[in-house]
Amino acid sequence: MNYIAEINAFEQFVESNYLSSMAQLLWYKLMQKCNRSGWQEQIQISNLRLMADLHIGSEKTLIKARKELEEAGLIEVIKGKKGCPNQYKLIPIKNTVNNTVQSEAENPVENTVINTVQIENPVENPSRNTVKNTAIYKQNKNNKKKDTNVSKEKSAASNRFIPPTLQEVQAYCQERENKVDAEQFVNFYSAKGWYVGKNKMKDWKACVRTWERNHLTKTNRVISFNNFQQRNTDYNALVRDYYEKALLG
Repeated sequence: MNYIAEINAFEQFVESNYLSSMAQLLWYKLMQKCNRSGWQEQIQISNLRLMADLHIGSEKTLIKARKELEEAGLIEVIKGKKGCPNQYKLIPIKNTVNNTVQSEAENPVENTVINTVQIENPVENPSRNTVKNTAIYKQNKNNKKKDTNVSKEKSAASNRFIPPTLQEVQAYCQERENKVDAEQFVNFYSAKGWYVGKNKMKDWKACVRTWERNHLTKTNRVISFNNFQQRNTDYNALVRDYYEKALLG
Protein backbone atom coordinates (compact mmCIF):
# COMPACT_ATOMS: atom_id res chain seq x y z
CA MET A 1 0.00 0.00 0.00
CA ASN A 2 1.40 3.41 -1.00
CA TYR A 3 1.20 5.65 2.09
CA ILE A 4 1.25 9.01 0.27
CA ALA A 5 -1.08 7.83 -2.51
CA GLU A 6 -3.64 6.64 0.05
CA ILE A 7 -3.57 9.96 1.91
CA ASN A 8 -4.06 11.89 -1.34
CA ALA A 9 -6.91 9.56 -2.30
CA PHE A 10 -8.49 10.02 1.13
CA GLU A 11 -8.40 13.80 0.83
CA GLN A 12 -9.98 13.50 -2.61
CA PHE A 13 -12.65 11.21 -1.16
CA VAL A 14 -13.47 13.67 1.65
CA GLU A 15 -13.94 16.49 -0.83
CA SER A 16 -17.03 14.78 -2.26
CA ASN A 17 -18.13 12.65 0.73
CA TYR A 18 -18.98 13.95 4.18
CA LEU A 19 -17.02 12.52 7.10
CA SER A 20 -17.01 14.01 10.57
CA SER A 21 -13.72 15.38 11.90
CA MET A 22 -13.54 12.52 14.42
CA ALA A 23 -14.00 9.90 11.67
CA GLN A 24 -11.25 11.55 9.61
CA LEU A 25 -8.90 11.60 12.61
CA LEU A 26 -9.64 7.92 13.30
CA TRP A 27 -8.75 7.02 9.70
CA TYR A 28 -5.40 8.81 9.99
CA LYS A 29 -4.63 7.04 13.29
CA LEU A 30 -5.42 3.64 11.77
CA MET A 31 -3.30 4.48 8.73
CA GLN A 32 -0.39 5.41 10.99
CA LYS A 33 -0.66 2.15 12.94
CA CYS A 34 -0.83 0.12 9.71
CA ASN A 35 2.35 1.85 8.55
CA ARG A 36 4.11 1.07 11.84
CA SER A 37 3.04 -2.58 11.67
CA GLY A 38 4.64 -3.00 8.25
CA TRP A 39 1.30 -2.94 6.41
CA GLN A 40 -0.12 -6.10 7.88
CA GLU A 41 -3.46 -7.07 6.40
CA GLN A 42 -5.16 -6.67 9.79
CA ILE A 43 -4.16 -4.81 12.95
CA GLN A 44 -5.50 -5.44 16.43
CA ILE A 45 -6.23 -2.42 18.66
CA SER A 46 -8.32 -2.03 21.81
CA ASN A 47 -10.98 0.65 22.16
CA LEU A 48 -9.16 2.20 25.13
CA ARG A 49 -5.97 2.58 23.10
CA LEU A 50 -7.82 4.29 20.25
CA MET A 51 -9.70 6.56 22.69
CA ALA A 52 -6.38 7.63 24.20
CA ASP A 53 -4.92 8.30 20.73
CA LEU A 54 -7.98 10.36 19.77
CA HIS A 55 -8.07 12.16 23.16
CA ILE A 56 -11.73 11.29 23.78
CA GLY A 57 -13.37 9.93 26.91
CA SER A 58 -16.54 8.50 25.37
CA GLU A 59 -16.55 5.05 23.78
CA LYS A 60 -19.80 5.97 21.98
CA THR A 61 -17.93 8.68 20.07
CA LEU A 62 -15.32 6.15 18.94
CA ILE A 63 -17.99 3.65 17.83
CA LYS A 64 -19.85 6.38 15.91
CA ALA A 65 -16.70 7.46 14.05
CA ARG A 66 -15.81 3.83 13.32
CA LYS A 67 -19.30 3.22 11.92
CA GLU A 68 -18.90 6.20 9.57
CA LEU A 69 -15.72 4.71 8.13
CA GLU A 70 -17.36 1.30 7.76
CA GLU A 71 -20.39 2.71 5.95
CA ALA A 72 -18.09 4.72 3.68
CA GLY A 73 -16.32 1.47 2.75
CA LEU A 74 -12.96 2.66 4.07
CA ILE A 75 -12.41 0.01 6.75
CA GLU A 76 -13.53 -3.46 7.78
CA VAL A 77 -13.88 -4.30 11.48
CA ILE A 78 -13.73 -7.82 12.87
CA LYS A 79 -15.31 -7.67 16.32
CA GLY A 80 -13.18 -9.20 19.04
CA LYS A 81 -14.34 -11.41 21.85
CA LYS A 82 -13.94 -10.87 25.58
CA GLY A 83 -10.28 -10.13 26.32
CA CYS A 84 -9.48 -9.93 22.60
CA PRO A 85 -9.50 -6.44 20.92
CA ASN A 86 -11.13 -5.67 17.58
CA GLN A 87 -9.23 -6.18 14.34
CA TYR A 88 -9.13 -3.47 11.68
CA LYS A 89 -8.49 -3.75 7.97
CA LEU A 90 -7.94 -0.65 5.83
CA ILE A 91 -9.50 -0.83 2.38
CA PRO A 92 -7.51 0.88 -0.42
CA ILE A 93 -9.29 4.15 -1.08
CA LYS A 94 -8.65 4.15 -4.83
CA ASN A 95 -11.33 1.47 -5.20
CA THR A 96 -13.73 3.50 -3.05
CA VAL A 97 -13.08 6.70 -5.01
CA ASN A 98 -13.65 4.92 -8.32
CA ASN A 99 -16.95 3.52 -7.08
CA THR A 100 -18.06 6.97 -5.95
CA VAL A 101 -17.16 8.56 -9.28
CA GLN A 102 -19.06 5.83 -11.10
CA SER A 103 -22.19 6.30 -8.96
CA GLU A 104 -22.11 10.08 -9.48
CA ALA A 105 -21.72 9.61 -13.24
CA GLU A 106 -25.04 7.72 -13.39
CA ASN A 107 -26.89 11.05 -13.30
CA PRO A 108 -24.65 13.58 -15.12
CA VAL A 109 -27.53 15.62 -16.59
CA GLU A 110 -28.83 16.83 -13.22
CA ASN A 111 -25.35 17.82 -12.08
CA THR A 112 -24.77 19.77 -15.30
CA VAL A 113 -28.07 21.64 -14.95
CA ILE A 114 -27.38 22.61 -11.35
CA ASN A 115 -23.87 23.82 -12.16
CA THR A 116 -25.20 25.84 -15.14
CA VAL A 117 -27.84 27.56 -13.01
CA GLN A 118 -25.39 28.40 -10.24
CA ILE A 119 -22.50 29.62 -12.35
CA GLU A 120 -23.80 30.87 -15.71
CA ASN A 121 -27.18 32.37 -14.79
CA PRO A 122 -27.96 32.36 -11.03
CA VAL A 123 -30.56 35.12 -11.28
CA GLU A 124 -32.99 33.06 -13.37
CA ASN A 125 -33.58 30.58 -10.55
CA PRO A 126 -33.15 32.37 -7.20
CA SER A 127 -35.26 29.80 -5.32
CA ARG A 128 -32.73 27.05 -6.07
CA ASN A 129 -29.91 29.26 -4.77
CA THR A 130 -31.90 30.07 -1.62
CA VAL A 131 -32.53 26.40 -0.87
CA LYS A 132 -28.87 25.54 -1.43
CA ASN A 133 -27.67 28.42 0.77
CA THR A 134 -30.09 27.40 3.51
CA ALA A 135 -28.81 23.81 3.34
CA ILE A 136 -25.21 25.02 3.62
CA TYR A 137 -26.14 27.21 6.60
CA LYS A 138 -27.76 24.27 8.37
CA GLN A 139 -24.79 22.06 7.63
CA ASN A 140 -22.36 24.65 9.00
CA LYS A 141 -24.52 25.03 12.09
CA ASN A 142 -24.55 21.28 12.66
CA ASN A 143 -20.78 21.12 12.15
CA LYS A 144 -20.30 23.82 14.80
CA LYS A 145 -22.37 21.78 17.28
CA LYS A 146 -20.33 18.66 16.51
CA ASP A 147 -17.07 20.56 16.91
CA THR A 148 -18.28 21.88 20.29
CA ASN A 149 -19.09 18.35 21.45
CA VAL A 150 -15.70 17.11 20.28
CA SER A 151 -13.98 19.95 22.18
CA LYS A 152 -15.85 19.00 25.36
CA GLU A 153 -14.87 15.36 24.95
CA LYS A 154 -11.25 16.30 24.33
CA SER A 155 -11.28 18.47 27.46
CA ALA A 156 -12.71 15.59 29.53
CA ALA A 157 -10.14 13.20 28.10
CA SER A 158 -7.27 15.58 28.88
CA ASN A 159 -8.40 15.70 32.52
CA ARG A 160 -8.69 11.90 32.74
CA PHE A 161 -5.82 10.42 34.77
CA ILE A 162 -3.58 7.90 32.98
CA PRO A 163 -1.33 5.85 35.31
CA PRO A 164 2.39 6.32 34.55
CA THR A 165 4.70 3.50 33.54
CA LEU A 166 7.67 2.45 35.66
CA GLN A 167 10.01 4.01 33.08
CA GLU A 168 8.21 7.37 33.31
CA VAL A 169 8.48 7.42 37.12
CA GLN A 170 12.16 6.40 36.98
CA ALA A 171 12.91 9.16 34.46
CA TYR A 172 11.15 11.78 36.60
CA CYS A 173 13.01 10.67 39.76
CA GLN A 174 16.33 10.83 37.91
CA GLU A 175 15.45 14.30 36.67
CA ARG A 176 14.82 15.49 40.23
CA GLU A 177 17.81 13.50 41.56
CA ASN A 178 15.82 12.24 44.52
CA LYS A 179 16.08 8.94 46.40
CA VAL A 180 12.50 7.78 45.71
CA ASP A 181 12.23 4.07 44.77
CA ALA A 182 10.25 4.28 41.50
CA GLU A 183 9.34 0.58 41.51
CA GLN A 184 8.07 0.78 45.10
CA PHE A 185 6.06 3.89 44.17
CA VAL A 186 4.36 2.21 41.19
CA ASN A 187 3.67 -1.03 43.09
CA PHE A 188 2.20 0.88 46.05
CA TYR A 189 -0.29 2.95 44.05
CA SER A 190 -1.09 0.13 41.61
CA ALA A 191 -2.26 -1.95 44.57
CA LYS A 192 -4.43 0.98 45.72
CA GLY A 193 -5.96 1.48 42.26
CA TRP A 194 -4.08 4.80 41.95
CA TYR A 195 -6.11 6.35 44.75
CA VAL A 196 -4.73 8.90 47.22
CA GLY A 197 -6.84 8.39 50.30
CA LYS A 198 -10.44 8.30 49.06
CA ASN A 199 -9.79 10.34 45.91
CA LYS A 200 -8.54 9.26 42.50
CA MET A 201 -5.00 10.45 41.81
CA LYS A 202 -4.84 13.48 39.51
CA ASP A 203 -1.10 14.25 39.31
CA TRP A 204 1.38 11.41 39.88
CA LYS A 205 4.35 13.80 39.66
CA ALA A 206 2.98 15.72 42.66
CA CYS A 207 2.79 12.41 44.58
CA VAL A 208 6.43 11.69 43.68
CA ARG A 209 7.41 15.08 45.10
CA THR A 210 5.46 14.27 48.29
CA TRP A 211 7.38 11.01 48.64
CA GLU A 212 10.56 12.98 48.07
CA ARG A 213 9.77 15.40 50.92
CA ASN A 214 8.81 12.54 53.25
CA HIS A 215 12.11 10.80 52.45
CA LEU A 216 14.08 13.97 53.28
CA THR A 217 12.16 14.41 56.55
CA LYS A 218 12.90 10.85 57.66
CA THR A 219 16.57 11.25 56.70
CA ASN A 220 16.88 14.46 58.75
CA ARG A 221 15.29 12.76 61.76
CA VAL A 222 17.80 9.90 61.61
CA ILE A 223 20.72 12.35 61.27
CA SER A 224 19.45 14.40 64.21
CA PHE A 225 19.07 11.29 66.38
CA ASN A 226 22.56 10.02 65.51
CA ASN A 227 24.11 13.40 66.41
CA PHE A 228 22.59 13.35 69.91
CA GLN A 229 25.45 13.56 72.42
CA GLN A 230 24.73 11.70 75.64
CA ARG A 231 26.31 13.26 78.71
CA ASN A 232 28.92 11.18 80.49
CA THR A 233 27.42 10.90 83.97
CA ASP A 234 28.71 8.67 86.78
CA TYR A 235 25.47 7.62 88.49
CA ASN A 236 27.34 5.68 91.24
CA ALA A 237 29.22 8.85 92.21
CA LEU A 238 25.95 10.77 92.45
CA VAL A 239 24.48 8.15 94.80
CA ARG A 240 27.60 8.08 96.92
CA ASP A 241 27.68 11.89 97.25
CA TYR A 242 24.01 11.87 98.24
CA TYR A 243 24.52 9.45 101.13
CA GLU A 244 27.70 11.20 102.30
CA LYS A 245 25.85 14.50 102.51
CA ALA A 246 22.95 12.81 104.32
CA LEU A 247 25.25 11.29 106.97
CA LEU A 248 27.30 14.43 107.50
CA GLY A 249 24.30 16.69 107.49
